[in-house]
Amino acid sequence: MYVASLFILVLSVSFTYGGNEKPVLGEEIQEIIQHIHNECVGKTGVAEEDITNCENGIFKEDKKLKCYMFCLLEEGNLVDDVGVVDYDMLVSLIPEEYNVRVTNMLNACKHLDSSNKDKCQKAFDVHKCSYEKDPNFYFLF
Repeated sequence: MYVASLFILVLSVSFTYGGNEKPVLGEEIQEIIQHIHNECVGKTGVAEEDITNCENGIFKEDKKLKCYMFCLLEEGNLVDDVGVVDYDMLVSLIPEEYNVRVTNMLNACKHLDSSNKDKCQKAFDVHKCSYEKDPNFYFLF
């Protein structure tokens, strides 16, 4: 597996850029993103179209898509052994110029990550809420 810290940086970039604000990523980072994407698609069987549709606000109620979203967090070492997402760690990895925007988005949504839900459902709910709170900033790879 690729160096986790480098992937976490990539994951943080994924949460901070969206819409017309997508970053231009170097080749190495694009390769890591592609590797993690492929790994999570392989594990979950999610359709590429369902991932792409999320950036347009179309969040299909599909277990594969939901678990894909959790897989990204898991592969980024942003969850503990029982599936609890470390939002503070995520925010700490965000480039400073986007920290306030991402913090506001996550603070508005992380309450949806409640213990009475399946880990995939929690990831889906937080992603969907994040899109609703700041659609121009949301990005899913």
